[in-house]
Amino acid sequence: MGLGRIATIVLATLATIVGLGMFFFGILALVAGRLDHVLIYAGVFTLCLWYIARVMRGDRRERRAAEALLPPERRPQRRQPRRPVTFQLRETGTAFVIWATLVGALGLATGQPLAVTIGMAVFAGFMLATITVAGRHMMFRLTADDDEKEERDEPPSDRAARDAPVR
Repeated sequence: MGLGRIATIVLATLATIVGLGMFFFGILALVAGRLDHVLIYAGVFTLCLWYIARVMRGDRRERRAAEALLPPERRPQRRQPRRPVTFQLRETGTAFVIWATLVGALGLATGQPLAVTIGMAVFAGFMLATITVAGRHMMFRLTADDDEKEERDEPPSDRAARDAPVR
C-alpha cells in the first residue's frame, strides 16, 4: 500500500469523524438558537460529505478498472443481493409507542422539562423501535439462513422423505 493510499484512508477517516461532529454540533447549535453556527457546521459537514463521496467513487472506479483487467475466471464473484428486510408498519408503530411511552415516563419521573421529555421520547422511541424491529428481522433472517443451509446439506432422499405428505 502506497503512501498516497494511506493518506487517503487517514483523510477519509478524519473527514468522517469531523463530519459527524459537525452534524451533532449543528443540532446542538440549532437547539441553542445559534443559526450562524448552524450554517458554519452545515457547511463543514457538506464539505466532509463531498470529500468522502469523492474518495469512495474514485476507489470504486479504480477497483472496477483493476477487476476488468483480470481474466473472467479470476474476477471476484459478485454476491446475489438478498431480499431486502421489510418493516411491518403495525409492528414498527407498536414498538415506537411502547418505547416512547417508557422513555417519556422516565423523563417525567426524573423531572425533565416537558419539551425535553417529549423530544427525548420521540427520538429514543424512533431509535429503539428501529433497533428492535431490525434486530428481530435479522434474528429471523439468520434462522431462515440456517434452515436453508441445513436443506442444502441434507441428502435428496432424506429431503423427499421429510417433505412427503403424512397419511
